[in-house]
Amino acid sequence: MNPADPSGRVKGGRKSKRLVRVRRRKRPSPLQRAIFRPLAEILQSLPGLLPRGNAHHPLLWLGLGAGSFWLAWPGLAPGTLALLDQRGGSTRAPMEVVSVFVEDPQRTVVALGIWKRKPGSLLVLQGRPSSQLDNLNYLRHQGQWPKDERGLIRLEPGCDTVGQLDALATYLSTLQRRGTVTIVTSPAHLPRSIAIARIVLGPLGWQVQGQAAVTGDNRPESWVQLWRDQGRAQLLRLTGLTGSRPDNTCN
Repeated sequence: MNPADPSGRVKGGRKSKRLVRVRRRKRPSPLQRAIFRPLAEILQSLPGLLPRGNAHHPLLWLGLGAGSFWLAWPGLAPGTLALLDQRGGSTRAPMEVVSVFVEDPQRTVVALGIWKRKPGSLLVLQGRPSSQLDNLNYLRHQGQWPKDERGLIRLEPGCDTVGQLDALATYLSTLQRRGTVTIVTSPAHLPRSIAIARIVLGPLGWQVQGQAAVTGDNRPESWVQLWRDQGRAQLLRLTGLTGSRPDNTCN
């Protein structure tokens, strides 16, 4: 065989053929693009927290994956657990629960209307004993308290919204069926209540929705309250602590 010259030709004018194997990089999955890669980039941008060059370390991806799944579980759980129930052959209808914070009786008036339109549902009245008594007296005086109290549940624990929704989660965990919880409160309080409830009740498999009840007290809430209580709700999932004052110190 004639040796090739630097131009790639062999004696006699023929060109030599060289096969070059190109290794294609595997495209990242949608999960990697949407969650893992951004998290890795954020961690790498923090000085000293994650040395560069370790973005593809298996333990890093395992930790990021576990953390992402834990944070996402409240949103995934209701649909996932409902699907598992269906595949397990469950034919029971989902449970309907209406929960209202009774500090303002006008909220309870709205909640009663929703409850009556959902036969077989439960109405959970949440508030301190003094608020429960004021709520009961007002509704009886207005002739709106139901004669048949079957399906009415009173929950008194909790000094604030996080504590009250933790008490609701404890009660719901005793029920045999999962389903939908409708939170009834004032328009200003509703977004924070729903955000907390989805974090606390979602992992139990409950869908959360809300209904605003227009009342005389609709003082606006700041985004700081929303973020603070979302953080407290996640801490509650992690530690079991609400961060609320003891019940015996509530007003």
